[in-house]
Amino acid sequence: MSDKKTEFEGKHVFIFTRDGWEFVERKSAKEAVAVVAATDDGKIVLTEQYRRPVDQRVIDLPAGLIGDEDDSDAAATAKKELEEETGYRCRAVERLAAGPSSPGITSEIVHLYRATGLTREGAGGGVDGEEITVHAVPLRDAAEWLRDKEKEGVLIDLKVWSGLYFLSGR
Repeated sequence: MSDKKTEFEGKHVFIFTRDGWEFVERKSAKEAVAVVAATDDGKIVLTEQYRRPVDQRVIDLPAGLIGDEDDSDAAATAKKELEEETGYRCRAVERLAAGPSSPGITSEIVHLYRATGLTREGAGGGVDGEEITVHAVPLRDAAEWLRDKEKEGVLIDLKVWSGLYFLSGR
């Protein structure tokens, strides 16, 4: 593998080239977690927030960067992000999978975790002005609910569909 060359350094990201290909890397963290969380009564916990890069609201799994706050443990980050963003605390997390989020443009690796033993401890909503809306959607209605949100112009992060796959028991 050839070395990467810095083309641009912004406040939060680098733009590098490798073999003539441009890609983005965050300054604060190279990896992230996304949490597939379902309540004991069969609801998937989702987040919704405005995302500037796509200029729309996006439905997503609770997620966050590994190591951006001196915490390089992925499982601990998954638990922390779940509670900060949704107000749900979990008893345990289990790693399901990991892989690149968009390998044509970013070097980021996302670790998918399943959270179990959920209890609602707070309102959630995120930190530092994230303005996250929390949804607890019955699993049996989730696909239809997501399609309805798409019709309203809300984007659905593809990790949500992956999460539903893992919750389906396949």
